[in-house]
Amino acid sequence: MNWYFDGWKRYAQFSGTASREAFWMFFLVNVLISMLFVVLEVFFQATWKMDALYSLLVFLPMLSLTVRRLHDTNRSAWWLWVVLVPAIGMVILLIILALPSDSGDQTFDYPQVEGTS
Repeated sequence: MNWYFDGWKRYAQFSGTASREAFWMFFLVNVLISMLFVVLEVFFQATWKMDALYSLLVFLPMLSLTVRRLHDTNRSAWWLWVVLVPAIGMVILLIILALPSDSGDQTFDYPQVEGTS
């Protein structure tokens, strides 16, 4: 759960790197929370969209974590534009985000950001 709270603490930090585990744990918790909101909306027949509000709230932390994860794979944040490619753009981005850290030639020269215990 520390990975999730760490993502919120660094919601506006676009420099540095984020480990694969940090990114995917934050992503997983967000998916679970979104699914919970969808179930609650269906169960209570809510007219306002809790999931949409949560998605807006989590947009900036997820964006900053994605940028830091791209830096960890030794890629620029410009790779986010790949999501605009119809049908396969998001798949390509998810594959890139799943790649292991590139400890070689670090173009971005940011310190590795480790999760808190």
